[in-house]
Amino acid sequence: CIEAIRELLEQSGFTADDINKVVLCGGSSRIPRLQQLIKDLFPNVELLNSVPPDEVIPIGAAIEAGILTGKENLLVEESLKIECSAKDILVKGVDESGAKSFTVLFPSGTPLPARRQHTLQAPGSISSVCLELYESEGKNSAKEEDKFAQVVLQDLDKKENGLRDILAVLTMKRDGSLHVTCTDQETGKCEAITIEVAS
Repeated sequence: CIEAIRELLEQSGFTADDINKVVLCGGSSRIPRLQQLIKDLFPNVELLNSVPPDEVIPIGAAIEAGILTGKENLLVEESLKIECSAKDILVKGVDESGAKSFTVLFPSGTPLPARRQHTLQAPGSISSVCLELYESEGKNSAKEEDKFAQVVLQDLDKKENGLRDILAVLTMKRDGSLHVTCTDQETGKCEAITIEVAS
């Protein structure tokens, strides 16, 4: 169980130090030994167990529904503050005609933290692939000067035929920083970057 938590932290780009509260849910969370293991993994967190563990997920789902629908009366606390992304975050690609196209991964106003996956297809005949990230405001389309980051996978084995799939996993934290991991699905070759918020 603890190993699954460690794997989730790694996949999401977080560390134990990034977590300040842990909500216990599910019947197994009543086990004292499990609670102690979680405390050992997150020594500085506030362990929240005041809500019956069998009710945590339904209550959370109801709160999230209230946030998504804008119905404030569904919230447990009307003063609840949700950090959101300030701008649209887009990835550049190429459509079937060869023209540049942009896909919005994080629309402005996305509740944070948030995680997205995007598969980028590239010809197998090339040895490097570049994932380019842009930001834009409102209905304005992204321009070249709006590019704020890129991840380059280099020294890929060339294939004579077909396409290669590059899986991009993007995690935006509450402070607005963005962690990006790009992985060649065939070889497992991976590159990652973290874009911090300008102070």
